[in-house]
Amino acid sequence: MKSPLVSLFILITSFYVVVSGVLYVAQSSFIFFPRSIAAHQISFLNQFKENEIKLNHEGVSLHGWFIQNESHPESPLIIYYGGNAEEVSQNLHDLDKFGDYSMLFMNYRGYGKSEGRPSQYALFADALFIFDHFSDQYQFQPENIIIMGRSLGSAVAVHVAGQRQVKAMVLVTPFDNLVNVAKKHYPIFPIKLLLRHPFLSDSIAPNITCPMLAVMGKEDRIIPNDLSMNLVEKWGGKRESIILENVGHNTISFSEEYWVAIQAFLSK
Repeated sequence: MKSPLVSLFILITSFYVVVSGVLYVAQSSFIFFPRSIAAHQISFLNQFKENEIKLNHEGVSLHGWFIQNESHPESPLIIYYGGNAEEVSQNLHDLDKFGDYSMLFMNYRGYGKSEGRPSQYALFADALFIFDHFSDQYQFQPENIIIMGRSLGSAVAVHVAGQRQVKAMVLVTPFDNLVNVAKKHYPIFPIKLLLRHPFLSDSIAPNITCPMLAVMGKEDRIIPNDLSMNLVEKWGGKRESIILENVGHNTISFSEEYWVAIQAFLSK
């Protein structure tokens, strides 16, 4: 007959194994949170119908919005990569804050009107395909393209910059790698063994030499500032960083100082 202590140990071990299995099998649902276009956003988006763009990659239709500055065709293009729960059309409300730049907002697979399912491979492959498409078809030279990534999108931006020449980068609430982020939230589990989407930005950063601005919120509880700074400190080129007071992961873009920092960086 098993002692109560042995039974408890078996119960705890079984629970640990089961939860670890769930984390491994269902991890995509913990990392990616696809969003449809919100109902209240649809009427607003009517004014951007002519800016809608669809691209087909690997048999998957990707959807977004391309706003070209016709009056300043020499202006750089900013390609924006959203967070893991971000449907990117909401950024069209802030177009005036980006000045004279042309803008591209493409939703990841499964987000908005884009088809398919998100994964690290899909996000990386699609991002390079989209970058090359606009470089080739719209005559945006790579050295005249700025990429901007928020949260999960920072890893996509870093991957692109590691594979393509870009003019500059803006990273909002970035992280060094998803392994370290997951360890913060699930410290008792063997995350390194379980994670299939590690997003290892810190291994790429030392080889990127373009200028970079990192913007963080001091109250960020999802991606703590130390994980953001781990990436900043490994950057291979000129880098700037700013930590904004009294804002968190999801409220950082509501801050006036957020836009002041980005505009000042872009003006350089």
